[in-house]
Amino acid sequence: MFAMAGLLVVPACRKKDAPLPDNLAQFEASEQGMGATETSKTIKIKLSRAVSANALITVAITGTPGVEYATDYTTVPAAVAGKIEVDVLSGSSEATITFTKTNNALFYGDDNLVFKIISSSSPVIIGTQSEFKLTFSEIISAGATIVGDGGGATYGNKVFFDLSANSQTAVQRTKWDLGFYTGSDNWRVILNSSTAMMAKQIDKNDLNAVTAADTVGFGSTVVFNQIPVVGTMSLVDYPSGDLTKTAIAEVSATATDNKVYIINRGTGIGSPAPARGWKKVRIIRNASGGYTVQYADIAATSFTSVDIPKDVNYFFKYVSFDNGAVDVEPAAKKWDLAWTYFTFSTTYQGAEVPYLFQDVILQNRNVQVATVQTATKSYDAFSEADLAGLTWSSTQTAIGSSWRAGGGPNSAPSVLTTLFYVVRDGDNNYYKVKFTALTKDGVRGYPAFEFSLVKKGG
Repeated sequence: MFAMAGLLVVPACRKKDAPLPDNLAQFEASEQGMGATETSKTIKIKLSRAVSANALITVAITGTPGVEYATDYTTVPAAVAGKIEVDVLSGSSEATITFTKTNNALFYGDDNLVFKIISSSSPVIIGTQSEFKLTFSEIISAGATIVGDGGGATYGNKVFFDLSANSQTAVQRTKWDLGFYTGSDNWRVILNSSTAMMAKQIDKNDLNAVTAADTVGFGSTVVFNQIPVVGTMSLVDYPSGDLTKTAIAEVSATATDNKVYIINRGTGIGSPAPARGWKKVRIIRNASGGYTVQYADIAATSFTSVDIPKDVNYFFKYVSFDNGAVDVEPAAKKWDLAWTYFTFSTTYQGAEVPYLFQDVILQNRNVQVATVQTATKSYDAFSEADLAGLTWSSTQTAIGSSWRAGGGPNSAPSVLTTLFYVVRDGDNNYYKVKFTALTKDGVRGYPAFEFSLVKKGG
């Protein structure tokens, strides 16, 4: 039903005697902030590639006088005499340090800690970004270079980027099934568009009365091969993010109006990607002002029920058919852009049809994006004076796949160098963003971009 846009790039084989490049260990970011309400922070050390045997990285901590270990904060692994020994397990390409504030600790906005990699065991070598500064107030980043942790060639993660915080959050894309809009203006439910999920309403209200017979006819439309099926756009959420164009109708205040949906969960992570099966689902409003979702296997005669409250700090809250309510995207003001595998659309036989696409960039609902052609203004030369006259878009796919070219059976994808983007975040900070890579060491799933602050929000 869906066609995959862009075949996976298989890296060229190395000669047996060709030396591998240095395996560098460096912090994911050079600086991040920590708000007053945050109690912990995960600090990541990234390696160029996975190690074949356990390795050890030693990190020294220095900081503002008066900020004391054990009294004000702790770390995992624990620090001894101002140093942390961080294990990198065989097969892993990253290590983490968890920083936690102690109860009743008081930090001022100009307090900070500096983590510095001072040694590493062979064959790991210290990289150029060997220092990380943790500031105890939210920062507005001046810019950086980021390599997204998309999970490699099977694009297993959806990655959320917060430009002003200079941070990324990677979430396994099969962690959730349905997202529930938390705004007060409407009651909408979205599908997990990274798994080729589809939903079809049937004329029943009783979940227990739905059987496998109700999937007849629907099953033939969700055969995942290289041929799109005309007439199936209504079974997926429209790629633009328009909440009036979701596969699941708006949840009515009248319970009897809310019908049962047959849902095909699409495919999981892997090559080949495994089928995730079928569910029957019904969603109603509850007396607490939130959603109640009821779901079960197709042949089940009982169902699971989960309540999802509306939360003004987020745009969506999420449910997994495997694990109930789950945390997925960061808070509304804690991300700007996301990279993901995605159900896009294309034209086939004169009709718009769903189309699976790798390397799609989405923007948050409080973010606007403008596109700048380098023939008009170069990335380096673009400044605050150039903001006037830009055309802004709130469509979640304003960047979409436009940052890359090629892909498919006849050409390998590549990054377009003829354009860049200006991003206005939810706090009116303006950043210029230039994508620089689709791969890391020849492997898809590690998008890279650089960004720079153009104008700080007022």
